[in-house]
Amino acid sequence: MKKILCFMVLIFSSSVCRAEGIDFVRTSWEETLQNAEKSGKQVFLYVRATSCRYCRQMEKEVFVNQEVIDYYNGNFINYKIDVEDGGAGAALAKQYGIEGFPTYLFLSKNGQKLHQSAGAKPAADFIRDGRNASDPNTALFPMLARYEQGGRSPELLFNLSHALPHYMVDANPKEKVMEEYLATQSADELGSERNLRFIFAADLGFKSPTTLYLLQNQQKFVGLFGKVEVEKAAQRIMTRTANMAGRTNDLVLMSELRKVAVEHFPDSVKTLSLLQIYFYGGRRDWLSYGRSTLQYGSTVGATDWQTMYETGIYLKTFAEDPEALKTGVEIMTKVLNLHKNYEHLCIYAELQKKLGNKEPALKAAQEALKISTEQGESGGDAQELINELTVTNK
Repeated sequence: MKKILCFMVLIFSSSVCRAEGIDFVRTSWEETLQNAEKSGKQVFLYVRATSCRYCRQMEKEVFVNQEVIDYYNGNFINYKIDVEDGGAGAALAKQYGIEGFPTYLFLSKNGQKLHQSAGAKPAADFIRDGRNASDPNTALFPMLARYEQGGRSPELLFNLSHALPHYMVDANPKEKVMEEYLATQSADELGSERNLRFIFAADLGFKSPTTLYLLQNQQKFVGLFGKVEVEKAAQRIMTRTANMAGRTNDLVLMSELRKVAVEHFPDSVKTLSLLQIYFYGGRRDWLSYGRSTLQYGSTVGATDWQTMYETGIYLKTFAEDPEALKTGVEIMTKVLNLHKNYEHLCIYAELQKKLGNKEPALKAAQEALKISTEQGESGGDAQELINELTVTNK
């Protein structure tokens, strides 16, 4: 019986150890590099920050994945730093030019930079980062060196384009490399599945030929990504650019956006309305921003509570003009009719409060608190509103 119990304990202990996560060494950075050289293993440097939500997400969901644990513990000496420690971590991040987090830096056994990636991602993609670091045809820094030496083969440009988005430096040649790659492709080759996926994921500026190809040929992407996702991607490019045009009051750019909307968007009226909304938002003309959103929500965007909700947040946060705030209340009334929830009720209550309308503000805050209680949430914002409004009423 004792033997059986011991065996069970060993199994249990082993499973617990296997579930702990990536094994990060506690030696100094200098010792870590020395140990890498002796062992012949590459080094994985994980750069995190205590305040980083995506770091915590990776640590909780991905670093404990058994395939990730096996791959990283088997192939790397793993080392982590916190850029907010005010000491060695911050200094090491500065040494390697790391400006964001989470960042994943891979170094050779000799301490040379091989590859860099970043951001929250699924376990499979995180393992792919590690594999890319071991292949000179996919590792960022060897590819970048070949590119800087004049290498321009389509395969090098294609692979380098995929690696550069996570290379957070001011002089990132991402857009230039992508355009150079696409210039190597014939008209027929541009329509291949590989290139359509490449273009769809590019996320470049509005005037980039890559972006214009997507906007002008949306139907070609529908078979791969579906109509809804293609429309979302195209709309996101257009509205983001309109917001930028508003910030700089670039009327020429707005004219170019309108031309693309009319010529290449099936629902051009809706797209034109959204462009106007985001232009005013970028210009921080809160009254025009609210009015254009209200007009949109009363016509072609009557079911688009997400856009109206976004406007409500901005008006609640930044608007002071009573007319803009009243418009915000009308907008959030439409949102609540379409999709009533805790957050939307709180925004509506805040707008009413800023207008001095205590009764409807209190009623909305109380309803929000009731919803949060039913869902087992704290409802802190709603309770704070109720407290403020109740004290004011007294």
